Amino acid sequence: MPPKLRSPLSKQVGPFTEAVFFCPSCSIWRCSTPLRTAHSRYRNFNLRRARSASTFVHQSAAAHAVNITRNIPERFQELYSALNSVHDTASNHVNSSRLQLALRGLETTRPVIRVAVLALGNTATAPRLVRLLLADPLSPKQQWEDYLEAHRVDRSGSLLIKYGEQTDLAVENSLVPTISIPSRVLKAANLEILLSHLSTNAGSDAQITSNTFLVPTIAIQSTSTGTHTFVRYPVHKSIVYGTGIDGLLAYTKLAERANITDTDSICATFDFELLGQGSAQRRNGVSCVDPNRAEAALNMFRESAQNATEYERGWSGSGVQPLIDWVSAPPDDAALDPSIKKLVGSLLDGVEESISAEENKKILVQQARNVPEEVRLDLDRTVTTWAERAHTELRDSLNDGFASKPWRDLAWWKLFWHVDDVGMVTSRILRTKWLPEAEKEVIWIGGKIHQAGLLNNNTYTTAKIQESPDIRVPHTEDSSSVSPEKPWPSQIADIRGRLTTSSVPSLHAVAQNLVFFSLSTTSLSAALSALVYISTSSASVYEAGTIATIGLFISLRRQQKGWDAARSLWECEVREEGRRALKDTEEGLRTVIHEGGRVPEAAPETEARQQVSKARQALSYVK
Repeated sequence: MPPKLRSPLSKQVGPFTEAVFFCPSCSIWRCSTPLRTAHSRYRNFNLRRARSASTFVHQSAAAHAVNITRNIPERFQELYSALNSVHDTASNHVNSSRLQLALRGLETTRPVIRVAVLALGNTATAPRLVRLLLADPLSPKQQWEDYLEAHRVDRSGSLLIKYGEQTDLAVENSLVPTISIPSRVLKAANLEILLSHLSTNAGSDAQITSNTFLVPTIAIQSTSTGTHTFVRYPVHKSIVYGTGIDGLLAYTKLAERANITDTDSICATFDFELLGQGSAQRRNGVSCVDPNRAEAALNMFRESAQNATEYERGWSGSGVQPLIDWVSAPPDDAALDPSIKKLVGSLLDGVEESISAEENKKILVQQARNVPEEVRLDLDRTVTTWAERAHTELRDSLNDGFASKPWRDLAWWKLFWHVDDVGMVTSRILRTKWLPEAEKEVIWIGGKIHQAGLLNNNTYTTAKIQESPDIRVPHTEDSSSVSPEKPWPSQIADIRGRLTTSSVPSLHAVAQNLVFFSLSTTSLSAALSALVYISTSSASVYEAGTIATIGLFISLRRQQKGWDAARSLWECEVREEGRRALKDTEEGLRTVIHEGGRVPEAAPETEARQQVSKARQALSYVK
């Protein structure tokens, strides 16, 4: 007897009578297309399937609602909960249909493994391959084998093949056209085979990923409405089947665009005749089969068991047996099915890749919207040059102003006839000698900052320029901010205004008080001296005049000391306020240059990554 014959199981498994599960999160959409006639003998089945499609959403929602009440095996509960948490925290990054398939597999110790056979190009040979995968050489040719030989994926649509004790070529209450067959391969590995078509005419702008092969989109024909309903049907494994060189080239283009690395879940199989004995092995997710040779060997053995040697030689050389071994690896009830484990791992990898891609996209957008560092450095050097010139201007201009004739005319002994000129002279010094050029250059720098885009970001609140604690600008709005309406610091103008409105009147008042004190003291002492001279006959003119002289000396001495001190204090205040204005302006400009125009960094998906890490840890604990 040939060693590759498949023996029956001692443990019987009942038919999988539960309706095909479709994920509630799967995308469903309709598009009006001309309805093509299916096999006439299955017309009634198509009518029932159309009615089932109309209630699909409600049934799926109900299934999702009762998931929480299902009895999950104890060793899978932690992983089941972790995957639900991943869906809750990273719903935008998780493939919901594959997640629901993984959760479905964790609800039992013996899950149903879905395998898709996707036909490329010539769709007539794919059903032949499925027949060879499921046929039993120990049994005569079955009715379902004839059905598969006559099936055409492009005309008849997708087909789901399930295990059943009896052959049923029109399973009721199924959204996808379904047949049940008594195949030992399906029973032993608890498999479902989805036979569908994979288009090779995807446009250059169409996105091709591994999900194209692991979550195929199937079309469901409805005879009642004349429309096609497209449903995403996730699977654990996929066989991409092509014919000859054309199929190989078509798959190569798709695989290159999808960047397929998961060769454990996706197998590309191609129909090549005249295979040698050593070329039937599956390598790097690619294998070759010879259906004609396999069919000849199968028919030969069914005719007579005496042809076992020829069957063994032909079957082994056809390349079908390695594909059967890959599809129907026997499950281990004591551990998580490798297909489920691979599905969960691939799902978590996809979530992390999606999160990383989204974060990288946000970083690129942020970098594109941010002002380049070269522009910031150039503006920073401009501010440095401005600060040096401004400090030099402050020193030289004030020295010239305080050495000018109008300021010298305000000497203490000239104060009697120049007291009314104090306000005018000091205001002119502030207006013409206190940083006029520096203020103009600040406006120019503010224009460059605005032109560079450092003030155009709506999400960025420009930093306020530091204001001296003892400066109180009598403005109703914050004039120290670099606002879009006035995109330059206003410290110089504000402090000049404060000095003009506060220190200048104070200095003028001091001058008036000193002059008034001198005049009043001199007048009183002169009056007292005259009174003494008149009232005292023995007092001479010189003696009486001594009192007036002392009063005059005291008043003039007080005026000299007071006015010189007031002038020196005002000069120091003007210089110090100038330096402070320059310092605050420089700091404000640098703050805007280094912090302005930056897009706030998007918060990383920390919670989602933590949930993915927990799910991986739970997966590693599952035995």
